[in-house]
Amino acid sequence: MSTPFIPGEPALSALPELLLVGVSGGVDSVALLYALVRIGRRPVVLHFDHGWRADSGADAAFVKEQARKLGLKYLGAKMRSSKNHREADARAARFAFFAKAARRLGIPDLVLAHHADDQVETFLMQLLRGSGAAGRGMDPVSERDGLILHRPWLGVWKKEILAYARRHKLTWREDVTNADTRHRRNLIRRRALPYLQKQFGRQVVENLFRAAEIARAESEWLDALCAGMAKGLELSVKAQRAAPLAQQRRTLLRWLQARGVKNISFADVEAVRGLLENVSSAKVNLSAGRFARRRAGKIFVE
Repeated sequence: MSTPFIPGEPALSALPELLLVGVSGGVDSVALLYALVRIGRRPVVLHFDHGWRADSGADAAFVKEQARKLGLKYLGAKMRSSKNHREADARAARFAFFAKAARRLGIPDLVLAHHADDQVETFLMQLLRGSGAAGRGMDPVSERDGLILHRPWLGVWKKEILAYARRHKLTWREDVTNADTRHRRNLIRRRALPYLQKQFGRQVVENLFRAAEIARAESEWLDALCAGMAKGLELSVKAQRAAPLAQQRRTLLRWLQARGVKNISFADVEAVRGLLENVSSAKVNLSAGRFARRRAGKIFVE
């Protein structure tokens, strides 16, 4: 008898033994939960209720029941106020809950159900936003707020997840806000991508996914190349000036991030890069009242 198909099984099997898993109640996260259990993992189930919908409490109850049926530990939380907050606020609150749970349980590894379709949407949003060096989609493994985030399904398409969920007769909750195109991701998913497919063919989604994969790999290589130059409190004007343009920009970006500068734009990087040249100005403004200076052949942040 053949082994039942599990989407992305090699990536799932490579995960640590002790895990947290974020479960919203939708098909992606529910399928991920059952796939993890099928390969022998016993993750702690985390659910965060944003409180945006009148029936969001039913989502929490559903996820808690799924955890009970599987004999898994469950932790849930709800956003304090659901009025007039932005998507960014909701994401920050959700990750704060995840980080608190990780500290409480001593388990830093969190698995999320982002898949290939999500990767395409994220990459396209990054490009449209003009995010520069961040235009690479999501990483399979990354760190945030003390959490190690695992996305083992980034190479798995939504249709594969749906097929898996239906084959195993799983149940899940449908979030009606996923149809609300006032949210940018929904607008990309429901209008922009279908339009692009109509104009350029259905393979446009696969092409965007491939572009994201290439950009991510090249970004990792460039980060490694610039790691040594981006260290230290000061940067040598002479050394930076001798580097290729792409290396200058990436080094300055990572160096500014390491100095605690927030919300760095392409214009910020270019302004600091201007300090490499022999110009009259030796100071550029940055966010939060900080600025970069050039003095005695060195660049530093104040």
